[in-house]
Amino acid sequence: MKKLADPFVRLLWRILLRMLRACPPICGMIANGDIYAHQSRIKSLFLIAAKIPHALVLHWQDRRQKRIVLAQVYTAVTTRCTLRCDKCLTHVPDLKCHEDAPADELIADLQALFSCIDYIYDLCLGGGEPLLHPDLDQILLACAASGKIGNIKVLTNGTVLPGANVLVALRDAKARVNISDYPNAPQPDFKKIQEVLKENEICYAVYPAVSGNWVDTDSFGQLKEGSPARRFSDCILRLYHVFVSGQLHLCCQSAILAYDGRRSVCREDYIDMRRASSDTFREELKKLNKKIVVSACSYCLGHDYKTPKIPVAVQREKESE
Repeated sequence: MKKLADPFVRLLWRILLRMLRACPPICGMIANGDIYAHQSRIKSLFLIAAKIPHALVLHWQDRRQKRIVLAQVYTAVTTRCTLRCDKCLTHVPDLKCHEDAPADELIADLQALFSCIDYIYDLCLGGGEPLLHPDLDQILLACAASGKIGNIKVLTNGTVLPGANVLVALRDAKARVNISDYPNAPQPDFKKIQEVLKENEICYAVYPAVSGNWVDTDSFGQLKEGSPARRFSDCILRLYHVFVSGQLHLCCQSAILAYDGRRSVCREDYIDMRRASSDTFREELKKLNKKIVVSACSYCLGHDYKTPKIPVAVQREKESE
């Protein structure tokens, strides 16, 4: 029965991916922290089901008006972090350097992206730990001023208290903060962060980290066995886009490999917004979204229903050399 069940589960998984990829509003809705913040799966399913009709109407309007929309864009504002999580999705402990993205450069890159698209349903500012960035307030306000973003989220590991200027920017930008609850990591100010956000009337959601809900990213930058194309076809991360150093990638693995520079990434696997124009962007995005595999898949185990699961945020003794 197990051999018969695996192809059936894979078929259902691929159908789900096709449905989500065909309707960006649903992807943006599922990526919303208000859904994942609930421990009850039944409550999460009800929330998703209640929002699907509205998402379908939005999708119909986007198609009718031929709008260029992105479901979710993740951008790393810094590669500095307060934790050293083993199997970190963005491989922060494995990177050669840890630095903040220059605010003026990042804002210029984001504005170049905004000028080429009509709407982003969900924009995530992460890292590393984004609250370590000294100019996070400027980045938040610049994103809000674009008028092309549905939700702006700051993804924090719950170890850094936001400064006064960031609190003002979070409120003015109508952004929300997603706080990860890590049972295997030190978070001495976890409750205090929530209290500060609540006092300043800033929307936030706590992500309950259930043991085993991270996937095994394996060794960074090492070739993996198996078919890269098959991993890509089943990978849920290809539903979203990652924006780092002015490059729009299909997944986090591709973006972080390009950023780190130890492994080459095919030039056709991303859009360079520092060279792209609004006249050519639509066709470049179509080509990018239609890819059946990217070079980064050779160095990744994928993120799907069968990828090995591991405990959340287990801390390394020391950073990788």
